[in-house]
Amino acid sequence: MPSQRHPPDGLAEKLAHELHVHQIELESQNEELRRTKSDLSAARDRYQDLFDFAPVGYFTLDRDGVIQECNLTGAILLGEHRTALKGCSLSRFVAPADGDRWHLFTRQVLGADGPHRIELALLRAGSQDAWHGQIDCQQMALPGQEPTLWVTLTDVTARVLADFDQRVAALDADARELERHRVALALHEDLGQRLSALKMELVSLAPCEKSEVYRERLGGLLTSLDDAVSTVRRITQDLRPPMLNDLGLAAAIEWLVHDTARRVDLSFTLSLDAVAPDMGEQTRLALYRFVQQAVALLVFDAGSIELHIGTHCAPGRFVLVLRSRWQCKAKPGTTPLEPEAARILEHRARAMGGRLVIDLPRDPLVWIHLELVMPLAKPQDTDAEHGDTR
Repeated sequence: MPSQRHPPDGLAEKLAHELHVHQIELESQNEELRRTKSDLSAARDRYQDLFDFAPVGYFTLDRDGVIQECNLTGAILLGEHRTALKGCSLSRFVAPADGDRWHLFTRQVLGADGPHRIELALLRAGSQDAWHGQIDCQQMALPGQEPTLWVTLTDVTARVLADFDQRVAALDADARELERHRVALALHEDLGQRLSALKMELVSLAPCEKSEVYRERLGGLLTSLDDAVSTVRRITQDLRPPMLNDLGLAAAIEWLVHDTARRVDLSFTLSLDAVAPDMGEQTRLALYRFVQQAVALLVFDAGSIELHIGTHCAPGRFVLVLRSRWQCKAKPGTTPLEPEAARILEHRARAMGGRLVIDLPRDPLVWIHLELVMPLAKPQDTDAEHGDTR
């Protein structure tokens, strides 16, 4: 029987040590793989949550506009379960009035690279109430696959309705301004001329008696007619100052301040830029209405006793400054201008595309400071603006 050969004791121990080291390395690599797998699973779940619960709807469409994949937000926006949307055409949820626009839009996206955007009236499943969605779409073509459309859907109903309300408000403001202009012309052309003619008739009447009572009554009638003519003239100027278009914004502001100071105990200073700002009729009228309301709030509401108005025309912008010192009518520590009044002025500034800075001190010895900075567009653009001209 042949004898068996055994490796030396030292070699066996060396092999056993190497196998043990190799086993430890494999266990370490296996642990690292398990940890990496766990991290990848957590990242996948995290990105899946981000995909599903994003604030906008995500869709993947084929060339025919059929939904291949969507997130939970997209399903909620369309009012349908996500599984029911797969294989359904997105055009099913487009309002009939915008069906042709959506068809032309998909053809445009497939025919040109880059992102594309459109706003459509959409319908939810089982509802006939339209809502407005903004669709951002881009074609993606992977090697060896048919091109697909990546789509994001955002509900912009609130913005569309706000824009509509703003356009309606602009049209309403324009209509009111036209009505003011019509009333001003009627007062000036009709009532003003009638009063002037009546005064001329009274003056032409020679007193047939040298009665003191007669002269006093005639003088009283002439004085009343003068007051009535002045009132008509002032109302006409308030409704639509003719010098705004004839002489410019600076002349209209100067008349406004002089007329206000004449009616109340007010001292004022003016520093109006002689250079006429490059703006259209609508912007000029909106600025005048802003100054008109600001002066009324500062003088009649805040009780200002001293007023300064300055304008400065710089390249591309117009700066209006109103500074007012007020009497201490309010309680100590309170501001003279109500927060609601300040918000109204800020709203008017934003409607004109400007920015208003208001400094309301709590000390009557400190001046109220209002500064309006408004960018100026080109004349052909400003004529088409719709500012808040109320």
